[in-house]
Amino acid sequence: MPRFHHANLGMPPGLDEREGAFLVGVLGYRKLVPPAELVGRAQWYEADDGSQIHLSVDPDHRPAARAHTAIEVDDGVEGRLDTAGVPYRSANAGDLVVIFCDDPAGNHWELRRPLSR
Repeated sequence: MPRFHHANLGMPPGLDEREGAFLVGVLGYRKLVPPAELVGRAQWYEADDGSQIHLSVDPDHRPAARAHTAIEVDDGVEGRLDTAGVPYRSANAGDLVVIFCDDPAGNHWELRRPLSR
């Protein structure tokens, strides 16, 4: 049975700190140290379940028009998005709230959380 390990997302040079602040401060990932040969070219982040997001510096980065990364998040994510100044839109989908936003590099995210009761 396959198990998700990581998604690799591109970012233009110079966005390392802003991308890291989004992944750690808004989404709750923790920063890892990448292998020595990738230092300066990639950043790695990990969630509590072991799944990872890798960010690769790409001078020609262009966010995909429709592709996105979807993750499950907690109830406080909207407040963290507001505090970080990240615009988003949300909709109810059954027993979920689905939130759509972009990270500083323009990569699209779908954040899924339980509908508050």
